[in-house]
Amino acid sequence: MTLKAVIVDDEALARERLQRMLAAFSDRVEVLAGAADGIEALELLNRLQPDVVFLDIRMPGLDGFALLEKLDNVPAVIFTTAYDAYALKAFDENAVDYLVKPVEKKRLARAIEKVERLKEGDSDLLRRQLQEIVQNIGRPPSQQLTVRTGDRVFFINYQDICYFEASDKIVSLYTAEESYICDLSLNELEKRLPAESFRRVHRSVLVNIRHIREAQRWFGGRYRLVMNDKRRSTLPVSRGLKKNIGL
Repeated sequence: MTLKAVIVDDEALARERLQRMLAAFSDRVEVLAGAADGIEALELLNRLQPDVVFLDIRMPGLDGFALLEKLDNVPAVIFTTAYDAYALKAFDENAVDYLVKPVEKKRLARAIEKVERLKEGDSDLLRRQLQEIVQNIGRPPSQQLTVRTGDRVFFINYQDICYFEASDKIVSLYTAEESYICDLSLNELEKRLPAESFRRVHRSVLVNIRHIREAQRWFGGRYRLVMNDKRRSTLPVSRGLKKNIGL
């Protein structure tokens, strides 16, 4: 049986990334459509009646939980989000699984298997999954990001990250000496990383304030930051976001 699926996420890159990953399971999952917000998703889900929805939680207008409350018939739900603060509430909504971005292929495969088992009549599945997530809630959150370069996976400690910069839909992560391509968008990173350290200073820049060397006045009443990496990188600060770092 092929599962009919809908992807709901306000981040276009996140939708595209998940759809590419699901293509590896094309014999088991057919993606019918994607939605960029809860309002659009409400119409799609009521009309298409999919078997499963991959659902982001924090979205403008109508978040994932509010969307589920408005549906006529709720499909199997797999939450996809940049952080795990809502895990318990997710299972109050009888979610089949809860995937933290960046979604790993192995975890995605497990989630698909759970939906398949649920469709086959495994009535104890949700109870077992609730027990599993409750056991994990008390564990301290990861303080690392994983980035992939070819067939290598790097684990980057938050404290070692100087800044992220986006260009042409590609997000680069910079440490003091290295740079990597990151799978998450700046909006997803801003949700996931600790706000006491990471601040948005420009639509294309997210900085770790602990790695700012100095702020320099620039033309037009703006500032630019000099970072303490070996490159002494300079980054723009937009007028509307300078307050995020006390300027």
